[in-house]
Amino acid sequence: MFESIHLTNLRHNEFIQFIINYLEILSKNDLTALKLQPQSDNLSALIASMIALYKPDKGSSITKILLEDDNRRDKSLVGIQTVINAYTYHFDAEIKESADVLTASLKKYGTAITKQNYQGETATVNSILDEWKRESAFVNAINKLALTDWVVELGTANTQFNTDYLDRAKEDAESPEIKIVDLRKQIIQAYYELSNRVNAFATIGEVETYTDMVKHSNSIIEKYNAVIVARAAKTVEEEIPTQE
Repeated sequence: MFESIHLTNLRHNEFIQFIINYLEILSKNDLTALKLQPQSDNLSALIASMIALYKPDKGSSITKILLEDDNRRDKSLVGIQTVINAYTYHFDAEIKESADVLTASLKKYGTAITKQNYQGETATVNSILDEWKRESAFVNAINKLALTDWVVELGTANTQFNTDYLDRAKEDAESPEIKIVDLRKQIIQAYYELSNRVNAFATIGEVETYTDMVKHSNSIIEKYNAVIVARAAKTVEEEIPTQE
């Protein structure tokens, strides 16, 4: 019987190398005569697809753009809030009243808008802008405080952020990493289909070759299991605080 191995605990490069090693062991025999060729070919094709997709994560170029977009809209919003707050102390009663009107509007959305997550801030800014465009009291207050350009800039920055955010979401959905995760599931299934077939023939015991395959495979499974155990032990050790 094949020794068990937690394939899901192997990193991508380890996972690929294990399957390659396993297939090399089997390929030293006449797989057609051993009635294993279709299953071996299937596993070989799947791992070849994973190898073609696999590469170290280099990050997304859109991630940097999102940070810039978020910083741009944050500056606009903070700028508007700062101007409004300053005008609440203005000596002109009408200007102060306009500032108070906009302050009351912003207060409904909390004091940490720029600290919200990406989606939350996008929604909040859209709500503020919609309200300010919809009600004449806010439109008049914005005009009175000469904030029109600021408001336009905030809207443009928020729209740009959302556009780039959607591009990032699309990129994530199409990323090699997503495809690799799906491939790993298929490869694991193909591995067990092939291994179970070898096990079945080994159990019958009519041909010694199957038993040799199992023994040789178990020798590399033992090595990969040792890697998994060592990594788990290291993780636990790092999580335990040092006693002083």
